[in-house]
Amino acid sequence: MDLEPPRLQARNVEVFDHKGVVIAGFWQYGTLQWDEFYRYLGTFVVATTATWTIFQLDPTNQRRGVPCPPGAHVVQPGYYILFSSAGEPVRVGLVPPVPRPHNPTHSSIPGSEPHYRNRGRARDGRCLFTGLQTETYSRLKVAHIFPPEQDAEWICKGYPSKITDMADEAQMGGQTKIDSVQNVITMRSDLHDAWVNYEFGVDPSNNYRVTAFTNGNADIDGLYLQLDHIQDPTLRPLDELLTDHFIQGVSIHMNGAGESERTHDEYDDIFGEGSFNLSNFATWGSREAKESFERILPERLFDLRVWTHQE
Repeated sequence: MDLEPPRLQARNVEVFDHKGVVIAGFWQYGTLQWDEFYRYLGTFVVATTATWTIFQLDPTNQRRGVPCPPGAHVVQPGYYILFSSAGEPVRVGLVPPVPRPHNPTHSSIPGSEPHYRNRGRARDGRCLFTGLQTETYSRLKVAHIFPPEQDAEWICKGYPSKITDMADEAQMGGQTKIDSVQNVITMRSDLHDAWVNYEFGVDPSNNYRVTAFTNGNADIDGLYLQLDHIQDPTLRPLDELLTDHFIQGVSIHMNGAGESERTHDEYDDIFGEGSFNLSNFATWGSREAKESFERILPERLFDLRVWTHQE
């Protein structure tokens, strides 16, 4: 009998509203401070009072403890509750997360060479998180910051106008410039999947510190993105893109219960190598599943687009 190995505990910090509903949480490695946590909460918590505070919570007796105001002290693992600053119950709403997962991608121009990979390797030469260097790049991977398959949103946010990379458009994914070296970073290959699933991110406003949102990433939490070797600003990863990626991690992993039932990789596995069955409502009936279908299908049609382009 195949037994599924036990999963790591997802969170050791959770925040509830006065009705006992989980409104936020994360895995604390010992680095995230209260002032940072309040800033992150402010991106998705909507309260009916202008001022609110997090209090300690005794889950056994359901009693509110001492307040935990913003400050430069570390959030301790445990349970907390959100009240008005006066200590009164307050109605809390959450901005619905709109995940924007990556997919394994090809260059944005069908049939073209992966210029972003070569340019990223030439610029960095090592993992920008850990400093790992290898002679053959066998343990390194160049990853996009903003996913190239979401080019419509990329254009809507005005990112093409922010790219100052002077390379030819053909080397940057065409007119969108989404394959610019300013939208990629080099990292250890084993970090790639966690990066594209937004399990950790880089906060430019906090000296480019790495914050891991999920358990199992202790080896990178608290590190700093290494950018000092990039003196040319037209080659440097854009702060706006790193911030965008970071906020995605907050939205997906801190907001509400945080953990989705399936990752986009698991939905991709459901597709298999050939045909797939969409009649199973338990698998495909949720909004998340439908969004995953819409996201994965264009990727599966990539070979057809390439073939058509070459014809």
